[in-house]
Amino acid sequence: MIEAGRTQSNRSGLFLAGWTVCAVLLVALVAVSVAGARAYAYRGEALPWVRVAGVDVGGRSQAQIEESVRGVFAPRLARQIVLVAGDRRLRISPGEVLRLDAPLTAQRAVAARKGSIVGRGLALVSPVPVRDELQPVLHGRRLGVRRLLRRLQQSTKAPRSAQIVLNGTEVSVTPSAEGTGVDSRALLAALRASVASGEGTVAVSYVVARPEVSDAAATAAAAQVRADLVAPISLQYAGQEVARLSPERLARLLVFTPERRNYAIGLDEKRLAKLVAAPLAPWRKRAKNARFVVHGTTVSLLPSRDGVDVDAHAAAQLILAAASVPGTERSATLPLTARPADLTTEEAQALGIRRRLTTFTTDMGASSSNRIHNVHLMADFIAGTIIKPGEVFSFNDVVGPRTSERGFLEGQMIIGSLVLPSIGGGVCQTATTLFNNAFEAGLPIVKRTNHNLYLSHYPLGRDATVSWGGPDLVFKNDMKHAILITTSYTSSTLTFSFYGTPQGRRIVSSTGPKVNWRSPTMSYAVDPSAAAGSVRILGGSNASGFSVSVARTVYERGKLLRKDTFRSTYIPSGPTAIYGPGRTPPGPYFVLPPDAGV
Repeated sequence: MIEAGRTQSNRSGLFLAGWTVCAVLLVALVAVSVAGARAYAYRGEALPWVRVAGVDVGGRSQAQIEESVRGVFAPRLARQIVLVAGDRRLRISPGEVLRLDAPLTAQRAVAARKGSIVGRGLALVSPVPVRDELQPVLHGRRLGVRRLLRRLQQSTKAPRSAQIVLNGTEVSVTPSAEGTGVDSRALLAALRASVASGEGTVAVSYVVARPEVSDAAATAAAAQVRADLVAPISLQYAGQEVARLSPERLARLLVFTPERRNYAIGLDEKRLAKLVAAPLAPWRKRAKNARFVVHGTTVSLLPSRDGVDVDAHAAAQLILAAASVPGTERSATLPLTARPADLTTEEAQALGIRRRLTTFTTDMGASSSNRIHNVHLMADFIAGTIIKPGEVFSFNDVVGPRTSERGFLEGQMIIGSLVLPSIGGGVCQTATTLFNNAFEAGLPIVKRTNHNLYLSHYPLGRDATVSWGGPDLVFKNDMKHAILITTSYTSSTLTFSFYGTPQGRRIVSSTGPKVNWRSPTMSYAVDPSAAAGSVRILGGSNASGFSVSVARTVYERGKLLRKDTFRSTYIPSGPTAIYGPGRTPPGPYFVLPPDAGV
């Protein structure tokens, strides 16, 4: 009986245990099913309780998270925060230095905890929040970081390297000093934290900035310099001594360059080349450039010739090697090397300068000797100019400032409605002649301004005026070859010619009628150099003003290349009322330059 009861009891226990296991398995199965269903539901969304710097993004898609983080963090990047840098306070917007990467932030939020099955399961079925706190992805703006660090330089102290000091042949060392620098990594981390938290103040951290060259490194280099300066060096060439380099002179040639936290000892190669130029004069030869020689309408080429000159870099190395030799008997053989011409024969041939393209002559008109001198001087500055394909010619760049120091004399120039004395007068004669060459060559005219007053000795509507700091004449070489500008002049004419390779261009031009006539009226000017409150009247030529247009059509090998129109407006030349300081003219006026002499 007892055995039978025990058997019955055991059976009941096993039955209950089985039911318990089944129940657990059933719950687990349900949990797994729920987790799987939720995992499927969240396959393209962030898991529950995922946050980005306090912003709950659980259950949102990547696009929704991008929109959300932009809405939260864009204002934080745009707001003003305070940087505390020592005693200074700087206001900046974090967005000047940091850039929000919303797509990558959203991508990381969607992927959070999905890499682990356990982590994913807990996030999906746990009744207790399992938070995953992410930070927005903020990249540093390279240019913005550089600008900020430059602004913070005032709160730092630059380190000072140890210096080698030479007093004649005496060598000493000035000690180094440490400095301070902004800890840029810590600063960016603090700015990111400020954006994430919304805080408005960031303290700038600093690090020790060590000098590039330490005292020990400078002392070692100084010891080498002392050894180098104990005796003179014999400079030789072709088996004979051509000069002796004394310790004092060698000391003046020495230069010290920081390199890998040490000083590299070298020589000033430009000064060395000048030093040995005279002793090596019998063996040196100046290079000669290839030269274009004009024969009427054709051009021939004189070939270039290489020169022979000292190899300053190699000479410096040989002299330093000789200086390091112990004892007092030291010598270095100076090396010479070939020096190619600046313009070699091959380079000159490749320019394609073979025949005359255009030539144009203008008359000087009634010109003083000073004006003729200036025209000739400017022509000399321009002569020989080579404009390569694609390059532009600027009159002001080529001729340069017209000053008495550069040889210019006083002539005349047009200012407003007046013709006044001016250093460099005659410049417009030169510009007008060049303009017409470029016009006839079919070149693109980038900048051109006509004179204020019509000058009858220039082609109607085809004049050009320039001034230093004002209007310029600029044209472009759009040909496949270079253009050489040559000049010739007399006391009454100026001629420029363009040479290159003809490309079959044909120029058709026409000058329109004079229109928009304007009768002379009173003009007004202010002369800062005149007596206060004064007014005086200068008469003009009483010529009327008008406008005119010149049309140009450029064909190349029968095909239309370009069409353009050059418009000129000339003002009437009536009387001019010139007011001194303290009085204002009753109408529009121009200001005379100081000491205009009117």
